[in-house]
Amino acid sequence: MSERTPEPMRRIVAARARSYCEYCRCWEQFATESFTVEHIKPRQAGGETVLENLAWSCFGCNGHKHTKTQARDPETGRNIPNSTPLFKGVSSTKSTYLYSHS
Repeated sequence: MSERTPEPMRRIVAARARSYCEYCRCWEQFATESFTVEHIKPRQAGGETVLENLAWSCFGCNGHKHTKTQARDPETGRNIPNSTPLFKGVSSTKSTYLYSHS
């Protein structure tokens, strides 16, 4: 399960995110750790290494999310599917709360 995402795909995901974490919107330039390509639906849960399932993620968000497939919505208290704000329709405000690494 430790296969790396091919470099051409990594470059596409990073460019698409414009150097921002797709979960917390942290700018890569200010991060203390390297950003990484993260599977939105984890490989362990059947997620594929395809562009639609990849997100550019800071170290903190990637570590916090890990293999989770749901997160608790702070407004409703219900579990909602993990997704990225840029491509899956979750607002960046809600995403920041759900995936913050504080």
